[in-house]
Amino acid sequence: MKQNVKSEGIVNDATYRHGALCAIVSICCFIFTPELRAQQDLPRLVDVTQQAGITFVHSIGDDDMDNIIESNAAGCALFDYDGDGDLDVYLINGAYTQGLSNVRGRRNRGKLSNALYRNNGDGTFTEVTSEAGVGDKGMGMGVSVADYDNDGDQDLLVTNYGPNVFYRNNGDGTFTDITQQAGVENDLSGIGSTFFDYDLDGYLDLYVGNYLEYDPNYRYFYAARRFPGPLAYHGQPDVLYHNNGDGTFTDVTQQAGVYNPEGRAMGVVSGDIDDDGDWDIFVPNDGMYNYLYRNNGDGTFTDVAVRTGTAYGQAGEATSAMSAEFADIDLDGLVDIVVPDMAYSCVYKNTGTGFFQEMSARTGLAAACGQYTSWSANYFDFDHDGYGDLFITNGHAHRLIGQEDLLLINDAGKRFINVSRELGPDFQEKFVSRGSAAGDFDNDGDVDLLVMNMNARPRLLRNDGGNRRNWIMIHLVGTTSNRDAIGARVRLTVGEKTQTRLRVSSSGYLSQGDHRLHFGLGDATRVDRIEIRWPSGEVQILENIQANQVITVTEPSP
Repeated sequence: MKQNVKSEGIVNDATYRHGALCAIVSICCFIFTPELRAQQDLPRLVDVTQQAGITFVHSIGDDDMDNIIESNAAGCALFDYDGDGDLDVYLINGAYTQGLSNVRGRRNRGKLSNALYRNNGDGTFTEVTSEAGVGDKGMGMGVSVADYDNDGDQDLLVTNYGPNVFYRNNGDGTFTDITQQAGVENDLSGIGSTFFDYDLDGYLDLYVGNYLEYDPNYRYFYAARRFPGPLAYHGQPDVLYHNNGDGTFTDVTQQAGVYNPEGRAMGVVSGDIDDDGDWDIFVPNDGMYNYLYRNNGDGTFTDVAVRTGTAYGQAGEATSAMSAEFADIDLDGLVDIVVPDMAYSCVYKNTGTGFFQEMSARTGLAAACGQYTSWSANYFDFDHDGYGDLFITNGHAHRLIGQEDLLLINDAGKRFINVSRELGPDFQEKFVSRGSAAGDFDNDGDVDLLVMNMNARPRLLRNDGGNRRNWIMIHLVGTTSNRDAIGARVRLTVGEKTQTRLRVSSSGYLSQGDHRLHFGLGDATRVDRIEIRWPSGEVQILENIQANQVITVTEPSP
């Protein structure tokens, strides 16, 4: 098999309602495990937002959070909009919205917009929103990024409460609003979105989650909660758009079998949950059961959430699920699903038999998340030991009350250990956090974090020390497949350990992370084997690859 590889440079350098007992056990493990004592030299997460020149401040559009739409904003993105090899920052903002915002927010009318910051390559950023033409002023929710037209640059979809906005990248540092031309207006309560090639024709299709039909006149609720919950309103159907390959999309929701008029989607994701080569859709829903649409391979989907065990929480309850992250937690080659929610969060362990087992209590996630409202999860190898770790954002759902975020270290696939207090003083600050994106913004080989906070500044958290151990990043370029290679599966082997990553679109809550696939290698200086299964079905093998570099791998031509 032809190895088409380009090096881009080397950088050296059970229910849980009896949870009290589980929590005590978890705390004891936290104090006494030898694995934790071995983590005395963990990396730190340093807040570099101010020194990086990012001055953006998020606003919900008025003075206080007093309805459920405002509560669910907002996401962010790390992506390379100008193709210079480093990650830029896109931040979603709110807006004063008639019929939604408190009248005291009228001073914000027309003054708030999203923001784009260009990475200068030296640790600083420059705001380029106006010149790039991406300063949407809608009531922003989420963002996803993909090369929908296979022209080699990254296009930008913004979901809003109201009409969404789709920006085509012109390849010269500017974007053009092609929402109506492309046919993806979707003037419902847009929220999560994901790009994926569900019919494997080489063009990226688009799934847009919609939330609910907000009624400002509905005022029946428990006063301490400040506003009604999601089940007080009718839901809205999500939309599946088929990419026609000519710059336009067609709504195929009903014929594809994903029409659910009473859904209440949050941060939707796509990935291959059954390893059959085609892409499935997971929809975390708020206050009701989740959807897991299995791709039937003929242009249609079947909701298998109930039969697979991914519809409900550990006690069979409908959770207020916020987002989902696909992750092979224990390196068995099977894709598991992590779902942050308003209670203990969920870990759906893939059994390989078509069923998932909920494992949040056993893995320690429930004990860590139980006191928080959790929104966004990012799965990445923080300490480069070969096992992916979890970053989780937290923030009150009904009040602007801050909570700490969490970093959970993967203990060899057995459980997650909460090391949040070990990561330096910057990580201890409390914000009303929502979306988050993971990516290596300074190209030093370890993964940094971008966090969106409501009615406050975002946080760019630089990973200091993660690259003390070895790593590799893989940038995939499709030819027969879509150019972004969304839908690829990569298996990387070092010794007896094989890590599996999926090249996904959106990740975290309403957000978009680094599309390069990152692997921690521990003390290994070379990778034994990399197996890439492209969306086209082509399998490519690379062997004996040097560590500590970014490699670009192009799909072999047929």
